[in-house]
Amino acid sequence: MNINPIKAIYRFNKEAGLLDVPYSHAKEAAYPIEEMLETFPPLDVLATKVNAVDSSPKQVSRSIITLADSAPYEPTEVDLLDKHIDAIVFSFGSIFKLGLTPQEAMNALQIVMEANLQKLKNPSLDSEGKLSKPDNFYGPEERLQKLLDKRGS
Repeated sequence: MNINPIKAIYRFNKEAGLLDVPYSHAKEAAYPIEEMLETFPPLDVLATKVNAVDSSPKQVSRSIITLADSAPYEPTEVDLLDKHIDAIVFSFGSIFKLGLTPQEAMNALQIVMEANLQKLKNPSLDSEGKLSKPDNFYGPEERLQKLLDKRGS
């Protein structure tokens, strides 16, 4: 059986009734965070230990992950693969809730990947090994806005 995975994600979200629920920024952000943290120790242990240098999402997430990763816990490869696939399913569900069709979601993915690929031209890594944006980086925001303005038409 050969199916388009994004269309399958759309169908899953549609048939599960998840697209009938209004978009909630907090809830949509919570899903992938929840998925990512599933393979770490219980959050009550982490909640008392997070001590971020600043309150940026980048720093807080790095603090949480640093603390979580320091606890003895060994997820299986199946656990890891499952959490990443679930994050993709939730993320595309969130995209569809914004009113994009599967084709528009593919176009958005292409736009973001084209922007991300710019980072490979002159690779520079931050202290955590994340690729930095080059000085002449052209972000995807303008093209994504155009796509959003035309969605569903």
